[in-house]
Amino acid sequence: MAEKYPRTSLFGTEERTLFCPSLNRTYHLSVALPDSYATSDQSYPVIYVLDADVLFGMAAGLTRFSTIFKQIPEFIVVGISYGEMESLDEWVELRELDFNVPEVLNAPPNSVGKLFLDALTQEMIPFIEANYRALPSDRCLYGYSASGFFVFYALCHQPNAFQRYITGSGFLSGAYPYVIEHDAQLAARDASKPIRLYLSVGELEEDQFPYFDQLVEHFKQKNYPGLQLISEIYPGEGHGSEGMALTYFRGLSRVYS
Repeated sequence: MAEKYPRTSLFGTEERTLFCPSLNRTYHLSVALPDSYATSDQSYPVIYVLDADVLFGMAAGLTRFSTIFKQIPEFIVVGISYGEMESLDEWVELRELDFNVPEVLNAPPNSVGKLFLDALTQEMIPFIEANYRALPSDRCLYGYSASGFFVFYALCHQPNAFQRYITGSGFLSGAYPYVIEHDAQLAARDASKPIRLYLSVGELEEDQFPYFDQLVEHFKQKNYPGLQLISEIYPGEGHGSEGMALTYFRGLSRVYS
């Protein structure tokens, strides 16, 4: 039997755990603090990274360079993950439950997107803001694929919970009809509180078209109060790691430009 060794830790990060009664589950909150955090007393914008079991390392390791080369603010990066998983299959099963709702085509009938949104906004975010110098007025939510769909879900049902939304390849065949049918809160929000939405897709993702174009056109026509849309198609890219990384870094530079 092969010997087991401790898992790798990342520079400049902290690991917290939080039991969420909404879902009766403990989540891991991975926190990457900006370089100036220890020597300042300022508060910082926060970006909440979904799918952090596979994406937090990318976000934590490279965000600091975006502040240098893209001239965006320093962030606190918070990754929301499941923790001690043994396989990617386990991760896929859990995320399909948390990031979907039963009324969406092909979603698990026991999916709990509403409860996950409650846990995020009522339990995880208050925990972060009670324990770190986080700006409640400057929150960003990032998701890709299934978690990208959840970004749309959060935008529809709690549009004021975040000021910036980044979603890539977010199951657009389901997202497009869902947004159209569940946009009442988005349409009724206060225009004096601006939000930015970055929406991306890979050019080679055939299953995402024509829904991407229809969704972009819908946002333009509806002109939701205070919402600024930035959309982008990545030439030569499909659905995978490149899209995840491009959505994160280009999204950050766009919603904070």
